Amino acid sequence: MAIDFISGLAVAGVFKKSDKTQAGALSSRCCWRGIVKKGMQLLIVLIGHQLDTILGTDFVRTAVVIAFITSELISITENAGLMGIPIPPAISKALELLNSKGEKAIDTNNK
Repeated sequence: MAIDFISGLAVAGVFKKSDKTQAGALSSRCCWRGIVKKGMQLLIVLIGHQLDTILGTDFVRTAVVIAFITSELISITENAGLMGIPIPPAISKALELLNSKGEKAIDTNNK
């Protein structure tokens, strides 16, 4: 989460290529939204953990964590791309695989 946040700040502050603002520059409102969003993600992981504790399982928290890790990794690679850093195909394929595993875990939990 910290790497995603810092890379997002770099995209907006240094490269001025953020898709969150019209000018592509830093915005305190967008920064605050990002912090709140990450806080809510941590809260959802905590809720997943509590559900697992109540149910005597470990798959809810794991599915939530995989989904959020996938989201963070995708965001980090998008930020790297906006900075002009080429993304190796192996990383792109690994992210696709991780994303599909996260979707399967979520589908399993919804059944």
